Amino acid sequence: MSNININDENFSDLLEQSFIKGDSLSAGDVVNGTVILVTDEIIFVDIQAKSEAVLDAKEFINDNGTKNIKAGDSIIAYVASIKHGEIILTSAIGKGHISQDLLYTAYKNQLPVYGVVKQSINGGFIVSVGSIQAFCPLSQIDSRVGSNETYLNKSFNFSIIRYEQQGKNIILSRRSLLEKIKEETIAQLKQQLKIGDIVTATINQVIDAGLLVHLDLLDAFIPRSECSYSRIFHHDNFKQGENITAKIIDLDWDKVKITLSIKEILPEPWSFINQFQIGNTYTGTVNKIIKNGAFVELKEGLEGFIPLSRMSYSKKINDPHSVCNEGDTVQVTIIDIDESNKKITLELVTSEENPWLTINNSMTESIYTATIEEITPKGLVVVLPNQIRAFLPREHCAIDRNADITKLYQNGNAIKVALLQVDADDRRCLVSEKKAIEIEERSSYQQFAASNSSKGSTAFGQLFKKKYDELLDKGNKP
Repeated sequence: MSNININDENFSDLLEQSFIKGDSLSAGDVVNGTVILVTDEIIFVDIQAKSEAVLDAKEFINDNGTKNIKAGDSIIAYVASIKHGEIILTSAIGKGHISQDLLYTAYKNQLPVYGVVKQSINGGFIVSVGSIQAFCPLSQIDSRVGSNETYLNKSFNFSIIRYEQQGKNIILSRRSLLEKIKEETIAQLKQQLKIGDIVTATINQVIDAGLLVHLDLLDAFIPRSECSYSRIFHHDNFKQGENITAKIIDLDWDKVKITLSIKEILPEPWSFINQFQIGNTYTGTVNKIIKNGAFVELKEGLEGFIPLSRMSYSKKINDPHSVCNEGDTVQVTIIDIDESNKKITLELVTSEENPWLTINNSMTESIYTATIEEITPKGLVVVLPNQIRAFLPREHCAIDRNADITKLYQNGNAIKVALLQVDADDRRCLVSEKKAIEIEERSSYQQFAASNSSKGSTAFGQLFKKKYDELLDKGNKP
């Protein structure tokens, strides 16, 4: 006689519960359980039922051949079948034990099934759901159908949209399942996401307009202008399947349109300006050419500008394309950094010798034979023998004040000039024709005076000196 004292009421309750738990289960039911034992072939699960519940261990084998489940783990599973008092479970319908009854239950209750795309045929794909063959139309394989190779030999979850002829004609749809999941995701994300949030997305496609990305199963877009601070969209910086961090800058739930920005979370390019110094030479990329010069990227998003006047030491450049093209890698020297306006002025480093290194204000008494390159109402543009382009103001031309400068000079003619002012840093040089004449006259007088000093002073020499000094005084007056 047992010493265990169980009253009739408690015994009846327990007996009733055991039968309810054990006998009320049917194929397709979802159960919660705890793993109690893992063997090489079978996983035993406690689902608080009268009968024993088991799972096929193959359902939990990783790609490296190890099981990703252990005793004590909590799992959610489907009842695949009940045979001889044993409850057979599956973690996903189609992944383990399968039967027509289970598939029919999945169809009636709109439960997802696990299938492997085995073959591409006219109009769709043959999909294996366990050992049972089904058909998925091409239009139902994805929300946006890709090439057939995208799906072959890959496993997905599907919904059964047609179950006919006792399971001989089963039509699957992955698209309907994705759309249902998308609707649920949208509803959830509406409560979670807001403009300004930092999120992680996966790059789906790199296009000229920017990046198409996935954000929690939803499509999002990163315009090329928001991919970086750079004027140029560097496609090679982004790879399909790569995870990126971005900021939400626009949300339109009516159109389910999400716009992201990578640039918004990057450091502002000007913060790197301390890495660059005036007078130093750097390597950069020509990002954009305009009629007045070229923009060169020194660091992603940090650009400097080369004016036309700084594209050659001596040549007159009319078209920047004659010197460089967009995308070219060039050597440049920084000649100015304007921090208040965030502007960098550059000079193109060329193979030419720099004539500005050979000229300075100490040479103002020298006379040069220059070639007239351009005639303007304000003066002449001339080229010195060292190829420096200089300006000869009209008031320093050896002509009358009211004379027509365009008739008295011709392009290509040679004239004598003297230096007035040189600014090598700004590439500016002023010359004077009048000053060249004065220097020549002074030199002639000095030679004359020197030759006569050895012969003694003469009245004619004194008279010549007096008249020359008067001429100099007159020429120096404004």
